[in-house]
Amino acid sequence: MAYTSLYRRYRPDAFDSVIGQDHIVRTLKNQLASGNIGHAYIFTGTRGTGKTSVAKIFARAVNCLHPVDGSPCGECECCKELSRPNNFDIIEMDAASNNSVDDIRSLIDKIGFAPTVGKYKVYIIDEVHMLSTAAFNALLKTLEEPPAYAIFILATTEIHKIPATILSRCLRFDFRLVPTKLIAERIRFIFDDIGVKYQNEAVALIASSGAGSVRDALSLADMCVSYCNFDVTYDGVLEVLGASDPQKLRSLAEHIGDGDADGAIREIASLCDLGKNVSLLASDLAALFRNVLYIKHCGDDAKSILALPDDVYAGLKELADKYEVPRCLGIMKIFSSLEGELRYSSQRRILFEAAAIKACYGDESSKANELAARVSRLEKTVMALRKSGFNQAPAIMDAKQVWIHIASRLNQMGYSLLTSALRDVKMELTDSEFVICVPDAATKKLIDVATNAEAIRAAAANTPEAMGRAVIFKEELQVAKDVALPYVQDKFGPYVDIK
Repeated sequence: MAYTSLYRRYRPDAFDSVIGQDHIVRTLKNQLASGNIGHAYIFTGTRGTGKTSVAKIFARAVNCLHPVDGSPCGECECCKELSRPNNFDIIEMDAASNNSVDDIRSLIDKIGFAPTVGKYKVYIIDEVHMLSTAAFNALLKTLEEPPAYAIFILATTEIHKIPATILSRCLRFDFRLVPTKLIAERIRFIFDDIGVKYQNEAVALIASSGAGSVRDALSLADMCVSYCNFDVTYDGVLEVLGASDPQKLRSLAEHIGDGDADGAIREIASLCDLGKNVSLLASDLAALFRNVLYIKHCGDDAKSILALPDDVYAGLKELADKYEVPRCLGIMKIFSSLEGELRYSSQRRILFEAAAIKACYGDESSKANELAARVSRLEKTVMALRKSGFNQAPAIMDAKQVWIHIASRLNQMGYSLLTSALRDVKMELTDSEFVICVPDAATKKLIDVATNAEAIRAAAANTPEAMGRAVIFKEELQVAKDVALPYVQDKFGPYVDIK
């Protein structure tokens, strides 16, 4: 006997078996209980979320003689007849391969025949967005006024392609992505039922890889069962997914986070030599820093949310303690946006290496954000000290450190160009003054703008390390030496008057 895949073998046959779509199940049950059954429905949502399964359950439920809590009983004569694939009262049509106007006309011609077993004849049209314009037009009139015994259920993954004239004639139900937790529970139930040993971390990884699709997750679970020979482990699932070794991936992430471009390139070369796909590497790195952000913000709850092995979680916890939020966000953004570029490139490794180097050095916005975050934490520390009665200002080593904090304030105030222009200017610090030495005419012109000078003083006044010190602009203008003058004097002597 041919093997039946898990997603087919464990397809829901009652409403209680449908997971993640409680809002739809409840509505349909209430309609069945009250008898207010519509003549046309449209089910929309991502693949593998239960559209066709719910349509089949509903088709049998409306004809069941003894429904159990809204679901078909499976025991009555109607349920037994309608469970057969060749019954005449539940007609399934794949619009992807039957999308012409002739196909719809053929369906309409047969709609005049009354049900053979139950009370209703149910037409399930899958991938309905694939119908041609002529086919949609042919369906319109029948969809609006079908016979009393006919019910249409249209299913689609691309609701935006459905004509408004069709949508207005249907009751719309939006199927949501199924939460990872519910998918994991379903996989554990199935593994227990078929006698598969498993690690909880492995099941969590399978469930998250399904990305909200139960069918995708069960298809992956099927492969993992075969690959791991009925003993599904975390490492086995990683092999099936083609994902990177968590320790090697963490090592690469740390090189990037530390700004070690040389180490990052060497690690990438090592991973690529093992045959790792750079597109998958980029996705894995983005997911890693996303997990790091979870740990930074969710505290102890992150461990149960992420469901990672202890050693993997411990490694990510070290990264979370080491890097600031802006740094993690910047790296995650670089690698998550890389997917689109890699898709259409023939030089994927080069693009990936370039992205890794860019992430090592970071961009100006992420650096400014990180600096602002550090200053914010320092300010909170100073305020806490003052509230506790400790009014002595923290020790400052030199004027350059004070300027870094003032520059961060200026960036927040929108004066990033001013801070860049004054980056290499000489600074001096005394007990009562913060002195900015003006070395050239261009800098003097910039400082002479009243709004710029006032902005620097305002930033200093709001920087704890500079509070109480007056901001002074000191001119040390240097006249550039004319190297051509001695040469001219030597050649022409007293015969030329140089002014």
